[in-house]
Amino acid sequence: MPQPKVNIADNTGNLVGVTNNRLDVNATLGVGSSTFTSYPQVTQGTTRQTVAAATATVTTCKEIIFQTDPTNVGYIMVKDADSEVETEGIRLYAGDTLVLPVSSTANLSIDADQAGQKVNINIIT
Repeated sequence: MPQPKVNIADNTGNLVGVTNNRLDVNATLGVGSSTFTSYPQVTQGTTRQTVAAATATVTTCKEIIFQTDPTNVGYIMVKDADSEVETEGIRLYAGDTLVLPVSSTANLSIDADQAGQKVNINIIT
């Protein structure tokens, strides 16, 4: 038995069209409620620090963006805040970018293989 035809209407009562078996949709996306905050460039050495400490204790977030300075000669490690292992984490070389969808900066730390490695940290809250 064939399926009955169903009419779909938008919130104003107008019928929605179909093109190539797809609904024609005009959507209005609301302006996001997120805030993008850039912090002064962090010069990282071989002593691990949490991202919360590096960004003046901001902890609640939606995403963190790390970008290493293109002049770095070593690397930055992004890892668990409690990690003591030098090779554990994500290694970022000069100019690399990493975006992490996380809810807290307190759970992450940064470390470097040598003194003077720079990283830009941006947080979306």
